[in-house]
Amino acid sequence: MTHESGTHGRTTDDPMSGPVTAGSTTAGPTTAGPVPSEPMPSAPLTYGGRVRLTFRLARRLARSRALARSVALVFVAALLVMAMFVTLRTLSLSGEQVADNELGRFGAKVGYGSGVSLLPGDDTFFEDLRTRLRAAGATDAEVVLSATDVQLNTTPARNVTALETAWSAHPYPERYKLLSGRWPSRPGEVAVTEPRDVPASVGKTLTVLGDVRLEVVGTVDDRSADTANLLLGPGTWATLDPGLSQGFPVLAAQMDVVWSGERQQAVVDAFAGAARTWAEGRDDSEDTAALRRDPRTAVTATLVTRDQLSARPQKTWIEKTPAGYTVPSLLVPTAAVALVFGLNGRRFRRTTTSLVSVGLSRTTAAAAPALAALAWSLAAAVCGAVAGVAVGMGARLLISHLRERPGGPLDDLAMPALRLLAVVLLTGLIAGAVLARTRQGETSRPPGADDSVSRADRPSGRRARDARHLLAVAAWCATAVYATRVDSPAQAMVLTGIMIAAVLLTIPEVFAGLLRLMPEGGPRRRLVRRQLAADRARACAALAVLTVLLGASLGYVTLLDTLIRTVEKQSYPAVLPGQVLLAGYGSDTHPPSKALLRTAGTSGGLDGLPRTEVRFLMAGDPDNPLMAGREGQYGSLLAANHPRDVERLTGRRLDPGQTSVLRDGGVLVWSHAADAPTGPDTRLRLAVRQGDKVLGRTAALPATALDVDPAEWRTGSDGIMLRATATALDLPIQAHGPVMVTGVSDKKAHALQQAVIDAGLDAGAVLIHVEPDDPVPPTALLATAVGLVALALAAVLAATRSQTRILRRYLARLIAVGIPPRWARQVLLCQHAALIAVSTLLGLVIAVFPTVVLAARISGFVLSVPWWQLAVLAAAIYFAALLAAVHSAHRLRVTEARSA
Repeated sequence: MTHESGTHGRTTDDPMSGPVTAGSTTAGPTTAGPVPSEPMPSAPLTYGGRVRLTFRLARRLARSRALARSVALVFVAALLVMAMFVTLRTLSLSGEQVADNELGRFGAKVGYGSGVSLLPGDDTFFEDLRTRLRAAGATDAEVVLSATDVQLNTTPARNVTALETAWSAHPYPERYKLLSGRWPSRPGEVAVTEPRDVPASVGKTLTVLGDVRLEVVGTVDDRSADTANLLLGPGTWATLDPGLSQGFPVLAAQMDVVWSGERQQAVVDAFAGAARTWAEGRDDSEDTAALRRDPRTAVTATLVTRDQLSARPQKTWIEKTPAGYTVPSLLVPTAAVALVFGLNGRRFRRTTTSLVSVGLSRTTAAAAPALAALAWSLAAAVCGAVAGVAVGMGARLLISHLRERPGGPLDDLAMPALRLLAVVLLTGLIAGAVLARTRQGETSRPPGADDSVSRADRPSGRRARDARHLLAVAAWCATAVYATRVDSPAQAMVLTGIMIAAVLLTIPEVFAGLLRLMPEGGPRRRLVRRQLAADRARACAALAVLTVLLGASLGYVTLLDTLIRTVEKQSYPAVLPGQVLLAGYGSDTHPPSKALLRTAGTSGGLDGLPRTEVRFLMAGDPDNPLMAGREGQYGSLLAANHPRDVERLTGRRLDPGQTSVLRDGGVLVWSHAADAPTGPDTRLRLAVRQGDKVLGRTAALPATALDVDPAEWRTGSDGIMLRATATALDLPIQAHGPVMVTGVSDKKAHALQQAVIDAGLDAGAVLIHVEPDDPVPPTALLATAVGLVALALAAVLAATRSQTRILRRYLARLIAVGIPPRWARQVLLCQHAALIAVSTLLGLVIAVFPTVVLAARISGFVLSVPWWQLAVLAAAIYFAALLAAVHSAHRLRVTEARSA
């Protein structure tokens, strides 16, 4: 194995490939850029002369095509960082955009929310308010009415929001865009936003609230939402039948006043006066009492102006997800520049030694290649930043189209670009300083020699190693401490960043362990190990960069899957398949109304099916009831008449032990409830409480766990017992509760809801089984994950091809002395496989640990490691490395054939 400074196998793209002597000009063809050499100075150079010489040498060295190719990763990193910034800023609105959505063309808004709830057909408050506004001089004021519980005549039952104002005056020009038809201008007319969500077309009739028919006169695009709203013509609410309140008890509307923003106190006084008049004679609720007591203070608290909204933009995803941009914007460019210097380290040291040999100072000789690499890195970063902005703009248009809402402002692109360049510059200067401290004799060792011991024995090497060890210990301690404080996904992302730093500081030890584990049996394996040991710096640089990118990409995939599974766990169907729950309008814990039971009975759809009345262990004031539950827990309990009723309610058969616990006066606790029993002989106490005050406790009761599928109607309950047991223990219990019907087909369930709708009743009181929507991951996290995966693939390709190009001359010499070409290709593949395998394992550690901490620290989070997705990603990375290595090996074979 000969020294690499020889001329055999030299390619034309490396002007730094061999030693130079005083007076020589080239060591290769001029098309690739000659090796710079300067005659030995006859007198010491001045400081200005050394600077000029350094820049002249750097300019000559920058002609290297190998160096130019190696900065491709810096270009990709800069592109990703800027594209992520533009994409994430797209997802958050500015304060002015928020004001356009909430205030439209007006300057202020005042109202009292649900504190002033108008029933259908009630126009007294509206007329009184309009009169007072005219008297106050607010002639430009408009009243916007909103009702959130307008039910469409569709099954499954669905509510939408209805808005009423003078739409012909274009109150929200930046939010609503007319797609077809015209704006509604008379009572009974409606324009439908997002017409794909609610099938409607101009000229058709839309039926809501049982038998309320609205004429569709237009379709509208809502630029701030992707769900449907009904834009009612002025006066529509006042023309509704007041009898709708009987069938739809929760149906009500609220009012807001929007105006130019002048005469604010007069408008507030007008609204407060109308609200006080409306509140007189109403039920003594907290809101109406506040309006009667001091309406001006209550209403003034709801005043919102455009200046206030403009000064409070939405919190950006850059702020909400530190690992979405902030951490990658620092780590990714740093890793890319470090990889450039690591891949070119041997060449830089060889060039430095050559320049020193002709009389240049070590500082000047080392600064020249470092400046060349830094110049290329900065140029690549600038080009990548420009390309990243262009890619981000394309992603911005696509995301805005898919989300059907405007993108956030892009008024500070200079800051991330300057920070990117600053990170590249600082990293390049640090890498150059490390290069300048490299000993002159390092490159004189043959490639197969392991010089780790000699380097470690040097005082400077020992100091650097000790400092790195101290930093590594501090980083791992910080990881352990911060892991105990994680309570949000954003903090889990910060933990990932801290852990990446800790892993990077231990890369040399990991690489040393890899070398110890690699066998030397046989000449090929010995050649792989010896070459990696000889090129330790470049191998560690590649390993560090691949670990960062693989860890970040794998971590994001794992975090996304955990968030999706968590949302899935928290998204329950209202009832289980085959069940229908008849409940109250205000809550599914209340009994159904007589009208609802009568309608269900006359529909005939439930005839002959089992019915079970379920009761919650609660009684008294609905706002602050007495409740019975497990001691130390806040969940309530249910009561059923018979064990067969428990089976119908839970959809599970009881085993003999669970049936025995019920008959012996015990409790079945849901297996997913907190502190559920784990053994067959568990006993627990029940507590009766009112709010946070415990009023009594029971003796210890037998208990066992029951595995059930979660359903929304059981949310807040911990388990179930027999009604006879609750009565014997003198526990509070409902006199009547909701009615569960089992064995209902989907067709009959939908027919029952439709019968309730046709009867003019709120079908939301009939809970049927509907599968929850598939969870959608946050767009910001998804965009970052895609970007990091793309960057990881690019890094693998760049590192593999650069490593292969660097080793090509060395392997060509081995072939020249008789080693089979197949061996050379196997050496390449084994080296790549070893580095990527270790970086993959380290990346998995970085990816999985923060997610495990997140799931363990935050209640309700579900740990989910998407092994098949990680396997696909790892397979793609290995495939990319294999393609790059095979391509380079093919080039090696072609070179060999040409030389023959």
